[in-house]
Amino acid sequence: MDIEILESHPLQVWCERIGMAAGASQALEEVRGEVVEAPQLLAIFTAFYDKTALRGEWDRDWHPLEIDPVVSDYFGQRASLFYLLAMMAAIPALEQTYRQRGIDVQIMLDTLKDIPFYTNQASEVHGYWRFDQFMWIWRHLAGELFRLGRLQFMLLPFPGQVTAFQRQADGEVVLLADPNRILRGDGYALGAGQTAESAAPSDADEAWTPIFAESEAGWQGHPVSPYGYALREPIILDRCEWQIALQPGDTILDLHIPRGQSLSEEECRASFQQAYDFFGHYFPERPFKGVYCHTWFFTPQLQSLLPPASSIVRFQREFYLYPHPGGPSFLWNFVFGEKYPDATSAPRDTSLRRAVLDWLAAGKFLFDMPGIMLHPPQEWGTQPYMRAWDQKA
Repeated sequence: MDIEILESHPLQVWCERIGMAAGASQALEEVRGEVVEAPQLLAIFTAFYDKTALRGEWDRDWHPLEIDPVVSDYFGQRASLFYLLAMMAAIPALEQTYRQRGIDVQIMLDTLKDIPFYTNQASEVHGYWRFDQFMWIWRHLAGELFRLGRLQFMLLPFPGQVTAFQRQADGEVVLLADPNRILRGDGYALGAGQTAESAAPSDADEAWTPIFAESEAGWQGHPVSPYGYALREPIILDRCEWQIALQPGDTILDLHIPRGQSLSEEECRASFQQAYDFFGHYFPERPFKGVYCHTWFFTPQLQSLLPPASSIVRFQREFYLYPHPGGPSFLWNFVFGEKYPDATSAPRDTSLRRAVLDWLAAGKFLFDMPGIMLHPPQEWGTQPYMRAWDQKA
């Protein structure tokens, strides 16, 4: 079986096209040379290529990639480069798919820049060339995730169990809480803010479970604040006035935020507009209801930690958050990274890092949430959900 990336020149061309560092490219070239000279390694490589690039049977579960013992024994700490090379072998077929769909190949190259980014990041932490984001990067190589301007998107079923309603008269949006989510006394998810070392700030004795019921007249449930907590007092939404805007399982645009660049309002608006146009044109058979995102940006305490003009705060305020039992680790991993696992070693070299460390040192809690966006791209920047909530307060 001919595999393009197992030839020296094509490998170097692809490394250059996606922006791999010279040292990483050389490390992959060395692995390539060893694979083609070792029949057992070549057989493992070919089987992986056949399963993924040709048959599209990617390992979709969110867990570390299983490394063959033969590969591990042979390459040692370079074993991840064997699998990175094997995954990159899918790029030529991916380019063909883009061309067949009529999608600009530059979008593919922009999307694949995550490969050198995570290669560099892992190598800086460990001190040698390696890659450890296999459970994430397959989406790029399978042609399911696309970077469109500043942001990345893919089509998925909405994973949340909340239901969003929109009032027909004025477009106001209200979420009714997940009836299977146990909540703290303050309406946040039970367990939110909890870590291995500390309990959540609300006693389990205060926990409660929201209701959700549908009838001919409409829907009854507990409204969720756009800040991510549910209210104790249930409401009834009249079917004559309200309609379902998003419910579990509906197709949504799943949003991801690549690291390493600014996040201006103008760039985000343009990226969302590009995404709406892109998926509407190339995937018309899969219309979507809105945008879903689960990010460390959606740690609600950031609105206290950062100034209102912060790009992170402004981004968060474009979404309608809902209860989730998150903790500080999501934010910590992105703000400090694997290199600094705890506060004793964490640097205070940025305003955000100092703010997080001071917040935690004061005994306060951090927890992430998911959120949805139902307003169109041209309205990005209006903060419709939190702004409307604030006006009612």
